[in-house]
Amino acid sequence: MSFDVAADAYDRFMGKYSRLLSPQLADFAGVRSGQRVLDVGCGPGALTAELVARVGASGVAAVDPSEPFVAAARERNPGVEVRQASAGQLPSKGVGPAGSYLASLSADRQVELREACRTTLPTTPFVVTARAWAARGLA
Repeated sequence: MSFDVAADAYDRFMGKYSRLLSPQLADFAGVRSGQRVLDVGCGPGALTAELVARVGASGVAAVDPSEPFVAAARERNPGVEVRQASAGQLPSKGVGPAGSYLASLSADRQVELREACRTTLPTTPFVVTARAWAARGLA
């Protein structure tokens, strides 16, 4: 997945949440001075900035599949190594993203899955209850 939009447009939509949640996410992950951290799906860099404040620019690396977001994250967080990549391109112990799984299906199976989604989901606007998740680990 890639967001081919200007970072400022994304900031107007998600930035109001990203900036407020970043300290809480860093707290949850136990980020503290002396560690090295990786921000996967860094977007324009809201969480990246919080990580820099905690461990310094040299202790932070970040990736995002969107070229405009990578450019913004680099500009906003000097000294951070920011690369254009998707989470699926990172070593993941054999767990691939859903998009890769779907692309690996035969054309018939893709049609079958599409039909199952079409019959399961309503045709009118609907509310999706979402759950945010975070992973914490030490290497």
